[in-house]
Amino acid sequence: MDSGLNGAHVLITGASGGIGQAIAKFFDEEGCCLSLHYNKNKKQILRFSSELEGDHCLLQADLSSEVQTKELFRDSIATYGRIDCLVVNHGIWPESPVPVHEMKLEQWDKTIAINLRAAFICSKQYVQNLVTFPKEFASIVYISSTAGVFGEAGHADYAVSKSGLHGLMLSLKNEITHIASRGRVNIVAPGWTITPMTEKFLEDHEGIRSALQTIPLRKLARPEDIARVVVFLSSDRLASHISGQVITVAGGMEGRKLFEPHEIDINGI
Repeated sequence: MDSGLNGAHVLITGASGGIGQAIAKFFDEEGCCLSLHYNKNKKQILRFSSELEGDHCLLQADLSSEVQTKELFRDSIATYGRIDCLVVNHGIWPESPVPVHEMKLEQWDKTIAINLRAAFICSKQYVQNLVTFPKEFASIVYISSTAGVFGEAGHADYAVSKSGLHGLMLSLKNEITHIASRGRVNIVAPGWTITPMTEKFLEDHEGIRSALQTIPLRKLARPEDIARVVVFLSSDRLASHISGQVITVAGGMEGRKLFEPHEIDINGI
């Protein structure tokens, strides 16, 4: 099905990670011009960018810095003009679990700054881009997490940063239409997803078995599962009447155990 995105300019934050790369690859196949953001993983994104066939540029920035984010958007627009679609995909997940009563304020502030404050800064810059280059069409897709719905013990900072995207999305989807009449804002919330960042956790078969007990489909997502939904939501042709929605890509996860351990096949993830 033709998405109608050929020639559209898409800015993807956190494009060096597993989900970010999959999103970029799918937009590349649609014929989009891509501005691919990274912060520290330069070698990784350089290696990945060689696989892309269409026009793309690589832009480095610490998105928790408004100055650096402004420069990134300036350079992106200077390269390909108006940014038609924004995918806010970047984020951090501190690996070591820390309960709220032991969590240092520095960790809390850092996670909120990168995951939520930076999403606000990117959104602000994107909408200012729409003011400068007025058109009817516009789309923002935030990559959230099921942690923002169910919480995550030991990772309250991450869960709060992701749930905060919901309030931002619901507010901005009402504001954006005053600038771009067909502008839309949505969220994709992945659950357990196999990426380079999570591969080492897959060695814990008991942990994976416990997670799969909560998932009706009894398998984990691949980055491509998330990327397809992002491209769909970004398309004004395919998703023209979808705004203010959270699309959960988690195999039907609902936060409770549905299967006994012996009903889970680890080899089928």
